[in-house]
Amino acid sequence: MWYKLSIKRQLIIFMSCIIVVVEAATLFLILNIQKQETQEMAINEANSISASLNNDFVKYLLTPGADSLSDITFRLSAFNNIQGAMVYDESGRAIYRFKDTEHITAEKPQVTQNTSVFTEANLLIQSPIEAEGYQFGMVILDVNLDTFRVKQKEITNTILAIFPFALLFGLILSTFLSKSYTNPFLKLLYAMKKSDPTNNAIVTVDTKSENEIKELFDGFNQQMEQISQSSEALKFQASHDTLTGIYNRYHMEELISQALKDETRCGYNLLYIDLDQFKLINDSAGYQAGDELLKMIVSHYQAILPSHGTFARVDGNGFMVLLKNCTEGFGNDFLNLSLQRLNDFRFSTNNETYSVSASISLVYFKPFEFTLKELLKISSASLYTAKAKGRNKSHIYDPSDEKTKRVSIETETARMIKEALHGGPTRFELFAQDIVALQETKEQISYEILIRMWDKDNNFISPGDFLPAAERYQLMSDIDAHVLWTYLEIVTQSPEHIAKLHSAHINLAGSSLNNPDFQEKVRQAIAHFDFPWEKLELEITESSAIGSFNSANKFISWLKEQKIGLALDDFGTGMASFEYLKSLPFDVVKIDGSFVKDMHTDLTDKAVIKYIQEIANLKGQETVAEYVETQQDVDELTSIGVTYGQGFFLGKPRPLTSWID
Repeated sequence: MWYKLSIKRQLIIFMSCIIVVVEAATLFLILNIQKQETQEMAINEANSISASLNNDFVKYLLTPGADSLSDITFRLSAFNNIQGAMVYDESGRAIYRFKDTEHITAEKPQVTQNTSVFTEANLLIQSPIEAEGYQFGMVILDVNLDTFRVKQKEITNTILAIFPFALLFGLILSTFLSKSYTNPFLKLLYAMKKSDPTNNAIVTVDTKSENEIKELFDGFNQQMEQISQSSEALKFQASHDTLTGIYNRYHMEELISQALKDETRCGYNLLYIDLDQFKLINDSAGYQAGDELLKMIVSHYQAILPSHGTFARVDGNGFMVLLKNCTEGFGNDFLNLSLQRLNDFRFSTNNETYSVSASISLVYFKPFEFTLKELLKISSASLYTAKAKGRNKSHIYDPSDEKTKRVSIETETARMIKEALHGGPTRFELFAQDIVALQETKEQISYEILIRMWDKDNNFISPGDFLPAAERYQLMSDIDAHVLWTYLEIVTQSPEHIAKLHSAHINLAGSSLNNPDFQEKVRQAIAHFDFPWEKLELEITESSAIGSFNSANKFISWLKEQKIGLALDDFGTGMASFEYLKSLPFDVVKIDGSFVKDMHTDLTDKAVIKYIQEIANLKGQETVAEYVETQQDVDELTSIGVTYGQGFFLGKPRPLTSWID
């Protein structure tokens, strides 16, 4: 409760409590002092009375008589405060009593010992009766303190009457002081509540003070200014590209989001610009030269940008332009102007001259026509369509355009592939298809590993649909690494399965052999898994084998050192001649199924199969015939001498886990 009160109220309560405590302590001290003074006054008065009667008491003790006793009684009666008195001779015998002596008799031992004793309403005090240095006895007086108490009560009442006025004065003083000393803090609190330095709205505070308050106010003002400046810098950094100084993707997406909700505008045009062959400049001239090129192109292009256009760099060599409140025709005209502006832009560095152009897509849209995600997806798909046409080409989005739809589907498929590679909900699963020995019966098994994909709703996606997208978006090496690693994780959990395994064939894209990340993944697999590597066959298609082998010699030699086999897939369909078959280091040659399915009716296809088999025999290579669909195919291939057969007749693909179970 206390902490919920304002500082002003806390200060008033605190100071009021101090005043109450101080006044109460003062009253207590004064009353004690008054009590002591009253006792001293009573003692002094009693001593004075005893001293004034001393001679009479001596006279009475020396010559007892009625006259002396009468004089003593008369004089004692003159003192209203004397409630009783007793006179004792030298031997301690009581020889005279005055009025009520009951208290004296009761308290005599204590009075004799302490000289004086205060009871609740009386003072009992003893005084010696002496003359010329000789003590003749003593007198004990019982003094009534009512008179003194009345005076003390009057003083107390006076103090208590002053107390409320003192308290009121203290409250007024504490209120004034609390207001005076809390006012700077209230002023500072108001400024803090009203200030928004992130939006450059600052309420400054000032004071005439030259003490700590001034330092506090100056510190607040400086801090607000620093926050404002830092916020402006952060906003600029958050919305601008650090290299070119123009807006970035974040700001452009914010503007597009606002445009999609702005009903007051008649329409917008979104251009997506991608520089052609920019990677070539980066690779040949270096990234620093590429950065300089980007800055030059930005400066060059901004000269034609209309006042209602926003220009942003959205990725490495990609830019977007948002044209506000304009027609579709204006967007088409500006698209043509942009192509002309960026066509054959020449750039020189290190005595080399490079020519750069751009591919551009255009999407005209109105508010609430798309979501941000949909619009960006359409823009990207349209750009890929433009790039597919060649350099310095454009594409204007049309909802009925089949090419754009296809690219859009591929873009979505690529997203799903990345999702499957990173744990879902789209997922990959490994299947395996039998590779059956034709020349002899073997107890051991062989198969080819195949990859299948299911979307988040568990719908099957054909490899014919997702593998082309993986090729376009350069994801094949990631898929190949995933297949290899996943296969090894599964089979190494079953030593019994590995024991009966003759060979496992895994397909590779030609680009994977040259990919450093894939090569590193293979090295990690060999270090990580306990697997008989001579049982692994990596397949590469004929159409991609030649270039891949020429540029990946070092890695291929390393694979051979690890006893990993290499298989040439789909042989006979590419551009390679039989000379390559003789010179390249393959362990297995897979005969394309197009020859197998027609070998019974086309003697040329049958002759090709025989020729491939004869060369493979000379090289010590095994052969695998694909698309084996009938017993007649099996018999014919067996008679030719083909080592293995693969096809639906010999075994359909089924989940790899079923092979192990």
